[in-house]
Amino acid sequence: MNLYLLRHGKAARPEPEQPHSLTTQGKSEVTLIAGHFKKHRLRVDNLWHSPKARAVQTAELFLKIAGEPGVKVEEKKGLKPEGDAREIFEEINLHREGSLMVVTHLPIIEEMAWLLTADSAGAEIAFPTAGLAAFEKTGENWKWLWSLDPSKLK
Repeated sequence: MNLYLLRHGKAARPEPEQPHSLTTQGKSEVTLIAGHFKKHRLRVDNLWHSPKARAVQTAELFLKIAGEPGVKVEEKKGLKPEGDAREIFEEINLHREGSLMVVTHLPIIEEMAWLLTADSAGAEIAFPTAGLAAFEKTGENWKWLWSLDPSKLK
């Protein structure tokens, strides 16, 4: 099974009580990542995202560019920044329905990456805005495959 962790694109809060929304730069970052994903014929069967506006917008934009018909999309409250990474990690390990993309935030995304690479010595994964990391599950273990920084794709 392949797993992709995607941090939301750059976001800003237009007014104090408004949710964080993707900026023009954030949309550009997500567009670059999604275009690269599509160009390399990578596939997502399932997409989980945080309920926060910036993650929802990232997921929607990514799917508009790189998604294929039939992707199962699910909002997960546990993917908020303050969510429990171990709980999501356990849920990921139970997932059996094809490839999965998880769109979320700092710090939970880094905590999940750490849990996924606990058996991989020297794996250090950074998540800039719209940063993407790929993992593969073989047996019971996860292996980090690669990471993308949208600023390096320009």
